[in-house]
Amino acid sequence: MQHYELMYIVDPSIEDGIDEVKQKVEGIITGREGVVVSYEKLGKKRLAYSIAKRQYGVYYLVNFNGNGKIVQALEYFLRLNPLVLRYLILVFSEKNLSLRERTSVVQLEEAERMRAGGRPLGQKAGVEDVEEGLESGIPEIIEDIPVGIILDSGDHIETAGRPEGSDSDGDDINDDLTTKTTE
Repeated sequence: MQHYELMYIVDPSIEDGIDEVKQKVEGIITGREGVVVSYEKLGKKRLAYSIAKRQYGVYYLVNFNGNGKIVQALEYFLRLNPLVLRYLILVFSEKNLSLRERTSVVQLEEAERMRAGGRPLGQKAGVEDVEEGLESGIPEIIEDIPVGIILDSGDHIETAGRPEGSDSDGDDINDDLTTKTTE
């Protein structure tokens, strides 16, 4: 059995027809020895472009296992049904399914991290994170800090040109710059 994903868009103006389409899609899959893995209503969304003079559509996502006969029957039904604005059926290999599962696990972990007040995966610590980490004594923040941000109090930063405080008049302003005014 192959793994398939069906996404279809239904005209939102007819409420009764939406339930009929959903029941018919489930009936086609189960009637031909297929298994509906998940059936999600993604909700009413604005279309990228108008289809049959409609600006909005109700999106449904169906994951199912089955064979090619189910796909043929679904395409025939969805193509001829006037309530269905668009549909797309994709087939997945085992490799794609395992990748998809791993991706969903990582997304759930990242969502949990964000709820707990952490930073997203892959984002480097900024100066604010360093200051907070040093104050609270959290050493793991220091690992992600780019070189050159943390300085001990005894470190001295050399700048291009003269070191600080070595200009001729003692006002820490570069005396080499002169301005000319034209009259």
